[in-house]
Amino acid sequence: MSLRTDVARLPRSAWVICAGMFINKFGNFVNVFIVLYLVQNGYSAAQSGVALGVIGLGNMIGNIVGGSLADRIGRKPLLVWSMLASGVVTMVVPLFTDYLAIIAWLTLLGFVSQLFRPAAGALLVDSVPPEQRLTAFAFLRLAINVGMAVGPAVGGFLSSYSYTWMFIGDGITSILFGLLAMFLLKEVREVRSPGGPDGVPAAPAAGYGTVLRDLRFLAFLLAMVGATYVYIQHTATLPLHVTAAGFSNEQFGLLIGLNALLVVVFEIPITRLTGRFDARVMMCAGLVILGAGMALTGLSGSIVALAATITVWTVAEMVYTPIANAYPGDVAPESARGRYQGAEGLAHTIGATAGPVIGGALYAVSAATHWWLCLVIGLASAALVMLARKPPAVDAGEPAAQAPAVQAGEPAAVEGGKSA
Repeated sequence: MSLRTDVARLPRSAWVICAGMFINKFGNFVNVFIVLYLVQNGYSAAQSGVALGVIGLGNMIGNIVGGSLADRIGRKPLLVWSMLASGVVTMVVPLFTDYLAIIAWLTLLGFVSQLFRPAAGALLVDSVPPEQRLTAFAFLRLAINVGMAVGPAVGGFLSSYSYTWMFIGDGITSILFGLLAMFLLKEVREVRSPGGPDGVPAAPAAGYGTVLRDLRFLAFLLAMVGATYVYIQHTATLPLHVTAAGFSNEQFGLLIGLNALLVVVFEIPITRLTGRFDARVMMCAGLVILGAGMALTGLSGSIVALAATITVWTVAEMVYTPIANAYPGDVAPESARGRYQGAEGLAHTIGATAGPVIGGALYAVSAATHWWLCLVIGLASAALVMLARKPPAVDAGEPAAQAPAVQAGEPAAVEGGKSA
């Protein structure tokens, strides 16, 4: 099947979710500018860092709770209310002047703004045929990357005019996503009541024990923690290395722009190619290249070498990330999709939180050790991926293959919920 045909066959819900995620990430001004906002209002860099950290804490909790709610109350209602609430909470931030009140409110913002993520991912899995999931998640990443590439420039303009308008702009984009979901999305998976149809008891809702008992999925989650730890160094410690090498902020911006440009132009064609091979092997290869590329980037001293090694780990990103995004939907029980997606989101959040803290501290002690550790973590993550369960094979244009029988040593998945 050609790319054009594959894209044309994507259901409307996939396009709505991609459009909504573009709007949401385009308006992700708070995470980018909250530190500058607080510093300008008289708070220290340390206090501003704590504020950014509590948003991450709220994101972690939101992923966990969102995964459960997505399976219990439905994907669409959770997505709608999460985005509407996030919009209102964001616009209220400038009203607070007390530091503790700001911290508490930003924690709430991190929580409500992340509740939707498992619901959006689970709804995408519910509505897209298995043979098209990789394409759907590749387009979702394209929407996110384009939004994150162009949005900060608008946020910078708004913040230079008025930080209040920056918060209002961020809130409006969340509300727009909520309204899109309200009027254009429909629930695909029926949320059954406790009594079930025709008096037949419905399958009991599973808790996160479903995920915890799936040892092979836990191996995948640990791999994602490691992968995100390595990848986040491009914004955590790479700026320090580029500056130490004598290059300007503008040159660093161009280098990171190279990453975004390559992803936007090449990720979907690469995904079409990698989708023909075993998912675990492709993720493993991508993680090995990611670790090697990031280590070499940290050891590069010229602008040409930096650009070359950034290209290496960007290729790795394009190889493993779309497959990793689609993987939970391929292996999760249907009724546990919300929780599987929520667990995956939590793994990425943990990696993104630990990366700057541990990586920054180690970089300050020994930069060389820090960069070589990125290689080690990349290799370890690749090994963990190979311990994960192999997704059921799906031939393009054919009905989804049935999941293979549980083999000795592989825990049976328990019916439950899932998220993205």
